[in-house]
Amino acid sequence: MSLATAVKNVWSSAEGAKPDVAEKYLFIICMNNSGSTLLERVLKDCRNVVGFLAPGGPDQQVNGQRFVTDLMPTPGKIAVRCRRIWSEQADVLADETHYNWTKIKQRWRREWMRNPKFRTANPRVFLEKSPANVLRAGMLQKYFPNSAFVLMQRNPYAVAEGIRRRTKLPLDRCIRHWIRCARQQMENQRTLSRVIRLNYEDLSERPDYCRAEIVGLVEELDDIDLQKEVSVQSIEGKVRRSIINYNEQQIARLSADDFAEINRELAKVPEIMTHFGYGYLRQNVSSGQDS
Repeated sequence: MSLATAVKNVWSSAEGAKPDVAEKYLFIICMNNSGSTLLERVLKDCRNVVGFLAPGGPDQQVNGQRFVTDLMPTPGKIAVRCRRIWSEQADVLADETHYNWTKIKQRWRREWMRNPKFRTANPRVFLEKSPANVLRAGMLQKYFPNSAFVLMQRNPYAVAEGIRRRTKLPLDRCIRHWIRCARQQMENQRTLSRVIRLNYEDLSERPDYCRAEIVGLVEELDDIDLQKEVSVQSIEGKVRRSIINYNEQQIARLSADDFAEINRELAKVPEIMTHFGYGYLRQNVSSGQDS
């Protein structure tokens, strides 16, 4: 069978899927460098989850925004030099007039239909996780009926270290990105109708709690296994393992000056730190001391 024939058969089968199957949407709302890819890879193995097929294979990352760059503003398109600190362009990314949601929905559905589980899942739980959805969550709720949201957050020190390591951008810009996203997550938690909040740290340290929260949000995800091995891009490089917390290793890379710089910014937003339950670190976390 030729490739063209195989693709045609997949499309024909998808188009012929039963129309009476219930459909839901699940959006992971999580800034970059904060664990959304880990959660996505676990969720995509659930029998009812229909995710996007990654062009490079199942161990490659795929965000829905990559399929619609002509229909919405995306970090790489509007600000190449600050792709990982896209909240600096929040005024553009959060402006609904810059989006064509009718066509976005059509194109995303076309991509979801490429997944063989489109024909077997019942209900179909369509999954998407683009990081800039932190700023789009309200629009997603407006345009996708029967949608649910998992808000995720991660320790600000680890996030800032990871972004700087990957981008070589100044640390103060990295931590301000975390602050802007965290503030928006507080607003998302307040305004979204069907929503749970998880921390990156919970995925490894409290998997049973996370599982109960997720199944409570979408009951058809009862086969989720948060302790299975997944492919991750970590501080150790690309590895396949069960979800673990890399915060300690990343925070250990920060110097005393780095802590002082991060704390200068975090000191301005004590309400955000309190809301997410993060303490102020004064020195290397491996010493076991913080304040």
